[in-house]
Amino acid sequence: MPFPTEITVPQLSRLVGLPEAPAVVDVRSDDEFKADPRLIPTAQRHDSRDAASWAGLYAGRATIVVCHGAWSGS
Repeated sequence: MPFPTEITVPQLSRLVGLPEAPAVVDVRSDDEFKADPRLIPTAQRHDSRDAASWAGLYAGRATIVVCHGAWSGS
């Protein structure tokens, strides 16, 4: 069972492409991305160390942040 601040893969799959879909931000490191370059459809990659510079792009919008731990299921 996911935490209240988590979304399951099936839940996100049903939302992708809909007007009310959350923004998806992939913050995996370049090395993590090179090891597994798959992206969730509509995901935008951003450097997690630079969050202050891009976080405002998602202000007021539901946003999902994907990191290595979430991606690998650990």
